[in-house]
This record gives sequence, C-alpha cells and structure tokens, in this order.
Amino acid sequence: MATRLSARRAATIRQAIAAAAFVWVLFLAPAAQASDAEAYVRSIAEKLEPLLQNGHLTAKSVDDFLKTTIVDELDMDRIAKYVLRNHWSEITSDDQKKFMNIFRYFIVENFKRQLVKYSNAEIRIIRSVEHEPEGVSVITRVRVPSKSPLNMNWRLFRENDRLRIFDVSVQGISKLSATRSEYKTVLEEHGFNYLLQQICAKLEGPHPASC
Repeated sequence: MATRLSARRAATIRQAIAAAAFVWVLFLAPAAQASDAEAYVRSIAEKLEPLLQNGHLTAKSVDDFLKTTIVDELDMDRIAKYVLRNHWSEITSDDQKKFMNIFRYFIVENFKRQLVKYSNAEIRIIRSVEHEPEGVSVITRVRVPSKSPLNMNWRLFRENDRLRIFDVSVQGISKLSATRSEYKTVLEEHGFNYLLQQICAKLEGPHPASC
C-alpha cells in the first residue's frame, strides 16, 4: 500500500514539474526574453538621448555615437544575406566580406541622416513582440518638440545568447526592406560588382578600403 502511494506521489510530482515547465515555456520564458530585449534597446536609448538633447546635435557627434555604440551591435551576417537574397550564395566568401564591410558604412550613414532630424527627442519603450524562434521587435516612441510622435521599431535577433540589431524602421517604413528591393533589380540587370560600385558612389563620408 505504501509503495502504491509513493508511486502515486511521484507521478503527481512529475506531472506538477511538467506543468510548471509548460507554463515557463508558454508564458514566462517569452516574457523574460522580451524584457531582456527592452532592456537592450533602453540601454542604447539612454546613451543616445543625452546626445539628442544637448542642443548641439551635429552629423559628427551622431557619427561618433554610431561608430562607438551601434556598429558592433549590427547583425551584419543576417542583414547581408537578407539584402542580397539568393545572390549571397552565388558570390565568393571574399566578396561576402567585402559587401558586409561596405554595407556597414551604408547603414551608418543612413542612421546618421535619420538621427540628425531628432534634436531634443525623447525615446520611450512601448512594448515588445516575440518572433519565433529567436527574433523580437521592440517598439519605441520618439517625441520631438513641435512634431508628431514617431513609432520606431527595433527588430532584433538572438545569436549565442546575444541580441543584435537587424533593422530599425520608422512609422512602419523599413529602409532595409526598400534597399533589398532596389538591390534585387540592380543585381539582376547589372551584377554584383556594379552594385558595389553604386553603394560606394553614394557614401558621403570616408570610404572603406574595399571601395
């Protein structure tokens, strides 16, 4: 009889553990991941806001911020594969590295052109949305004096337990998606080397050695 009760008790404990694990996977784990992503974006915003609010926002100060804070956070491998589509697997590893280097400069300049518009802005975290299996979006609201608030969506991916920036869209408009469509046409009509030349020609600041 005691053995039978002990077996039942053990079965009950196993069921309880399984139920707890299910609750963790279904509810608590995504919430923890979302909280982690929000903290990640908040840490970037906290570094950016003093720059935006000092009243002396310049292209150089934004450029310095991007190079010291954002560049190493970019998920360049994922970004490059997304932008080049099937062409990524058709080019050599050297050309892949060359593209990532040049396109990194392009992203920094695009960020710079956007951020110089947000002098004295405040950035607030609104919410986050998980995208299985490892993606998450953090929606922030940017308030600029005398202008309507803007929604800025930070699309992040996790790799080896580290969050990295994949895309930042404003008011639902993704520069990365638009660039992907533009490059598709260029690649089909003119090829990879021509695309690199066009990207380098559009860079306003210092050019990478691979240009």
